[in-house]
Amino acid sequence: MPLGEIASQVLGSVFRFVGQVLIDVVAEVVIKGPGYLICRLFSRDVNPNGMRVAVVSILFWITLATAAWAAWGEFSAAADMDRCLDAGGAYDDQLRQCRFE
Repeated sequence: MPLGEIASQVLGSVFRFVGQVLIDVVAEVVIKGPGYLICRLFSRDVNPNGMRVAVVSILFWITLATAAWAAWGEFSAAADMDRCLDAGGAYDDQLRQCRFE
């Protein structure tokens, strides 16, 4: 067996192991973690591997993403207005445009 085949087998096994560990960590911490913490606030008897924890986690991430998207829209509109006013223009709120007179 050539040395290249041995090295590729070893590296393939190492990468598979590291990938599996990362997937497990992401599943446990990112997906189940927030759901467990939120459910734990309301009940002492929570199954960390239960469906309720998974559903609450998914709802948590959807809510967080929606709030971040809404905040981005508000902050970008405020930043556009600031840039316009700093440049000496007049910002029209209805048209959301900068006008220079």
